[in-house]
Amino acid sequence: MLNNRKKTIGVFVCKLPEYFQRTLCGALADEAVANGYNLVVFSTFGEYDNNHDYVEGESNCLYIPNYDELDGIILCLDVFDIPSMVGKLIEQVKEKAHCPVISIRQKRDEFISVLSDDKKAIMAMVDHLVDEHNAKRIYYLSGPSYMYDIRMREVGFRERMKSRGVAFREEYIFMGNLWYNIGKEAVDYFFSLDDERPDAILCANDYMAISVCEELCDRGFRVPEDIIVTGFDDVEEARDTYPMLTTVEACPENFARCAMEIIKKAERGEKLEKQYYISTQNQYRNSCGCKEAEEAKQIFRKQFEKNQRMVHLYKQNMFMVFRMEGIRDYQGIPDLVGKFVEGNTGVSDFYICLNPDEKYELDDSRKSPYEDEMEMLLHAYYGKKMSIEVPMPQKLFKRKNLLPADEVTDRPCVFYINPLHYQKHCFGYAIISFFNNRFYAAEDFYQSFVINICTVLENIYIQNQIEQLSNDKIRLIRRDSVTHMYNPYGFHEMATQMLHDATAAGVNCVFFYVRLDNLQEITEIYGKKESNEILLCMKSVFKNFEQEKHVLGRLGGSDFCLLLEDKMQEEIEVLAQNFVNEVNEVNISWNKEFFIEVRYGWFVKEVGTISSTDECIRSAKMKMKVGAQMQTSAAKYAFEVMNEIRQNYQKEISVTYMAKRIGVSRTHLSHCFKLIYQKSIQDYITSYRMEKAQELLIHTQKKIKEIAFLVGYKDELYFSKVFARLYGMSPSKYRKTMLT
Repeated sequence: MLNNRKKTIGVFVCKLPEYFQRTLCGALADEAVANGYNLVVFSTFGEYDNNHDYVEGESNCLYIPNYDELDGIILCLDVFDIPSMVGKLIEQVKEKAHCPVISIRQKRDEFISVLSDDKKAIMAMVDHLVDEHNAKRIYYLSGPSYMYDIRMREVGFRERMKSRGVAFREEYIFMGNLWYNIGKEAVDYFFSLDDERPDAILCANDYMAISVCEELCDRGFRVPEDIIVTGFDDVEEARDTYPMLTTVEACPENFARCAMEIIKKAERGEKLEKQYYISTQNQYRNSCGCKEAEEAKQIFRKQFEKNQRMVHLYKQNMFMVFRMEGIRDYQGIPDLVGKFVEGNTGVSDFYICLNPDEKYELDDSRKSPYEDEMEMLLHAYYGKKMSIEVPMPQKLFKRKNLLPADEVTDRPCVFYINPLHYQKHCFGYAIISFFNNRFYAAEDFYQSFVINICTVLENIYIQNQIEQLSNDKIRLIRRDSVTHMYNPYGFHEMATQMLHDATAAGVNCVFFYVRLDNLQEITEIYGKKESNEILLCMKSVFKNFEQEKHVLGRLGGSDFCLLLEDKMQEEIEVLAQNFVNEVNEVNISWNKEFFIEVRYGWFVKEVGTISSTDECIRSAKMKMKVGAQMQTSAAKYAFEVMNEIRQNYQKEISVTYMAKRIGVSRTHLSHCFKLIYQKSIQDYITSYRMEKAQELLIHTQKKIKEIAFLVGYKDELYFSKVFARLYGMSPSKYRKTMLT
């Protein structure tokens, strides 16, 4: 997957900053690097306020990787709080992955499961409360039954209560949500039961246990003196709360080691089991009364340091929001990232990768929210002076590689990836890496940091859309719909400004006026499509004569004007001749039944003279009319000759006969043709016949003799000699070369 010739393990996790997830991923990173693997963590921040668009945006992380290029997949399904995302993830993995797939803490029949014996651990906790603390009435705060580990904990509690003969009714179990905000509701429920006040409340995880402890304290109850409270998981907060929680420790590091060993076994071709179990250890602490309470000063000091950190992060986020207000384009993002990326403790590199060309909206033609080719907008890293540098290389790369090849070292890499989105817009993804390959504690700033970047990207996108609408409106007002040159209104406005600037600079201005004499005739005979093609062709001709300061406009159906500045008379004459040559080149190069006929003229507004834009245009038109007859007659004769050649190139062509039919002398006709097309009539006959010969050599199986006859040569040998002179090889060799 990554371009460093290392195998890559993909981890899918939700709410990465939380204790179990970040500790597991950090341990997996250590194991992966030690064994020569890359580790890529695809992370989502989870559900927010039942917002459907936000959930869909977070789900986009599932479409970032190429599953078939991963050499191992580790799923932390039990931490996802978006059920639909779990379903999509399982579907993607089952359909596309060709490697060992390991489910952590959740039993999945279709994958390998790494589990802790939670049932046994909760049974030991009940035994401890009964045997060591003489608890006779024990209530249980459970969690969602769709989670395997939570379900096993509840089963263990129920079975052990019955086997020990402790009073038990189903009402003693309350369904919680595994989070801090359940305490009041749970305590209200337990205290509403008709039985006596409980001796102990067992909780299915530490977050709910902490919430229950706080609620009991608010009601005047002491833990553990009045009511014992225990948790499960031994999260970091369990050791920083007062009193310290009695809980069950299932080390994330043990899960990581087991998962890595499974992947290594698979690589060696060894037989794999469907389930693996890691050991747990019950930690009996203050909340059950087993250990003396840690000094309050020490706990409060920890809490104070944590609060200081949170205040700092809050200020960082607040300042970041303030700075975001002034950003209106992508060039403003590096400064923002450079000033605040260090708020993510230990960060070494940070990347923003976007869908190119602002392809942020999903439509029916796109199966994935991400393009196959992505653009790396920026890369923040520590430079030589250990200060953050944020270049904007704006490199394109294949999404399957996650990053451009030159951004990946030969050493095993560890990256954490989050989707970048806002409502229905999918911008791309962010990648962060750390010096020690792991998130630090309390890294809640990263979520704010990423969300702020998404907000900035949305603001830039909206700003660009507004500018695009404004430009489209201006274009409709100022631009011609076919050529996108300035229309008469736009040309007048821009030319007036250019005249003003030229006067101030003390330079002259040239109005070069051109008319397509036969455009209306071509439109009537051949239709609008051919007419528009001629207009676009004229635009490309004019492009060869544009300079840094110029204004080009289509001033009517067949009239054009190019405004240039600071031109001498000799330069203008050369420009006019070159313009005619360019038009003639077009006539020579295309196989049409008609030719472009133009007339032209110019007017020079000298320094110090006073003339309006309209007056200058009228003067240029008048100059065009003075020279029109001479220009038009020469072009007309030349066009007739060219048309005669194209229609009768297979036959013998006489210049004398053509001159007599047109009504001019042979010498004058040859002069007109040379003037317009910069080559003799005979040279054009030869080159046109040879072009037709080339087509027949490539696209037919006709003999050389036949081809010579079809393009107007009776002598095959002479035909071959002329062909070789022009193309440096015989007709037969040319055919062989072109067809091999």
